[in-house]
Amino acid sequence: MKKIYLAAGKTDIFRAIITAAVTVCLMAALFGCGKGGTEQAEVKDGYVYVPEYKEFAVKARYINEMIAAGDEAYVVAMVQDGEGEDEQYKTALYQYDLLENTARELPGVDLNDNMNVNSLLMSGDGNLVMVVNQYDFEEDENGEVVDSSMTMEIKRISPKDGSVINSQDMVNVIENAENSYVRNMCEDGQGNIYLSDGEKGIYVVDKDFKKLCEISVDGWINSMAASKEGDVYVTSYGETGVELKKVDLAAKKLGEPIEGIESGQGNVGYYASISKSLMQSSSNKLMLVDLETNTGEELFDWLDVDIDGNNVDIVGELSDGRIWTVSREYSETGDKYELVFISRKKASEVPQKEEITYGALWVDSLTRRAIINFNKANEKYHISVKEYGNDYDGSERAQFNADLTTQNCPDLIGLSGLDFAQYASMGVLEDMYPYMEKSGMHKEDYLENVLRAYEQDGKLCGIASQFYVTSTFAKTALVGEQNGWTLSEMLDFVEKNNPENVFMYGSRDSIFRYCIYNNIDEFIDWETGKCSFDSEEFIRTLEFAAKYPEEADYNREDEGIASKLRSDKVLLLESTVSSVQEFQMMNGLIGEKATYVGYPNSERKGNLIQPSGGSVGISANSKHKEGAWEFVRSVISEEYQDNLVEDNYGWGFPIRKESLEKQFEKDMTPEYYEDEEGNQVEMSKTTWGYDDFEMEIMAATQEEIDAVRALLTSAERLNGNVDAQLSNIITEEAEPFFKGQKSAKDAAGVIQNRIQIYVNENR
Repeated sequence: MKKIYLAAGKTDIFRAIITAAVTVCLMAALFGCGKGGTEQAEVKDGYVYVPEYKEFAVKARYINEMIAAGDEAYVVAMVQDGEGEDEQYKTALYQYDLLENTARELPGVDLNDNMNVNSLLMSGDGNLVMVVNQYDFEEDENGEVVDSSMTMEIKRISPKDGSVINSQDMVNVIENAENSYVRNMCEDGQGNIYLSDGEKGIYVVDKDFKKLCEISVDGWINSMAASKEGDVYVTSYGETGVELKKVDLAAKKLGEPIEGIESGQGNVGYYASISKSLMQSSSNKLMLVDLETNTGEELFDWLDVDIDGNNVDIVGELSDGRIWTVSREYSETGDKYELVFISRKKASEVPQKEEITYGALWVDSLTRRAIINFNKANEKYHISVKEYGNDYDGSERAQFNADLTTQNCPDLIGLSGLDFAQYASMGVLEDMYPYMEKSGMHKEDYLENVLRAYEQDGKLCGIASQFYVTSTFAKTALVGEQNGWTLSEMLDFVEKNNPENVFMYGSRDSIFRYCIYNNIDEFIDWETGKCSFDSEEFIRTLEFAAKYPEEADYNREDEGIASKLRSDKVLLLESTVSSVQEFQMMNGLIGEKATYVGYPNSERKGNLIQPSGGSVGISANSKHKEGAWEFVRSVISEEYQDNLVEDNYGWGFPIRKESLEKQFEKDMTPEYYEDEEGNQVEMSKTTWGYDDFEMEIMAATQEEIDAVRALLTSAERLNGNVDAQLSNIITEEAEPFFKGQKSAKDAAGVIQNRIQIYVNENR
């Protein structure tokens, strides 16, 4: 797995790209590519929830902790201290008046640079309780750290001025406290404080910080909250998803999972409530939870109030009935925070917009952000989101496909996870070129190869605002300089080498993905319905896959990928190029000239386009096509594309040519530091690592930029998305061959027959 070490914070960022199998049962529509106003939020009982955004009163670069305390909140944040040459950052504690939207620093608590506040709560006695880790460093005469240690303290803090009332070292409370972090903390109705490090257990102390007991847990504790009734609950993953369990202090154990409450999806957390036992916030919605009846009441979908639920870390209720939260937007230059008040109002009192529906199997974070910003800025249209889900039994995808041809069709169709060629050939997607022309937008301003990838019969049936390239690279000395090869050429290459050493980790499924799934259109022509799974190339692929195990062994301990590539023990490495920096790192990894030979296909165009912020089309059956286009236009506009560069939203490259050149200019701009003699010395932008390899990334050279530009423009095909039914057919019918019960030719014949029937039924 790839690692990036950010130089400023030395923080590891891990990214995994997971290709999901998708989509079933598509019925044909009559118009569009290929062959052939309502309320702005859901109305319940005549009411809607309306957001009101306020500038966050603390100019925080980063919020460490924030807790609700009635109509007030308390915030520990990293803030700017000083300006110009004196600019630096400090961590401070603030009392936040939510009704007045003002903040007051509490200077009495010392939060120096070597301290980290892990948890904060408002105690029933009216004081704050804070858990702090203190780091101590021992340096040699050259200023190098030669030894370090950490201590953990729990402090009682006055909310008037932040002064410390009393404190205690946690060494006698938490096992191995010098290496632990308290991730969750809350207080029950008797004033006992519950602390959790997430993994080892729950530690309970009384109001004087005296240890009462330790409660062991199975699995990871995700969150902890105290109910209105004064009981403490924790969440963890179980058989039914996120499970809520009560902490039984008397029995010193957790209770059984509470039934009857929807577990939520994604980022699930529980918070104190005034009106009910708890509030539950998930990636999708906010609910009130009644633990006396074990029922939940959905209040609203986060996107309907223009908030990304994944960015919600705190929710509270005010005495006037409003709900509040802090919306966080990640940024390269520091997180951006807004205070949001959400009011329940009569629908008749709220100005209505024309409703546009965005339907997708799932919605990525960049698309969520784009939808939210569109809704906040547009006075005429409002987009609501319907996520069908990426299930593997086909039911939710079947519903998605059925809706595309009925009155329930979404206006905007999220294309992530779909076989684009299948959908485009069926005519469910509108041609967007006329809309571009009418809006004064010129396709010459965009990367032509990316637009062509979304074309069907010369019509633009979809578009991505941002993309990266997925490919396979190897030493040029081994594969030559041709960017691409056919499947036969790839298999010929394998026969000349030891198949066990072609890839670092190989399994039968990975071979199918590499040779078949990423270029499924080589074997299925959705326009004519012709399939070719009984071809010689497919039979050879089965025989090739048979040389690999059913499951890859990722736990084997041997030399790393860089060493194996350089010594020719591994010949090919699948990779992405999502930035110039990643290209620089991959070149350094192999140690000599490399060729991005890509994935095999008949046209030798092996570098594939992968949308990094989602891709979208307009439904040919939509009744709101102009409004749908307004959203599409917004994400390919000059402003949006330039912002992708400025704020580094997501991974990938903008599709607008001028914006892409601005990205290249940014990558080529050196960064400097001033040495002791006042000289400007170029410094690395960051450090990238991959397995056993690590390198500092400097400003890119013109030669590197030219190589990346050539690589991006060479990609003309979309990364394949194969629906689960197709991949299941291949897996099921190949199994008799792998077990020696059939020949590869016979297995291929059965696969051909089954997939041909499937294609005939779903064209």
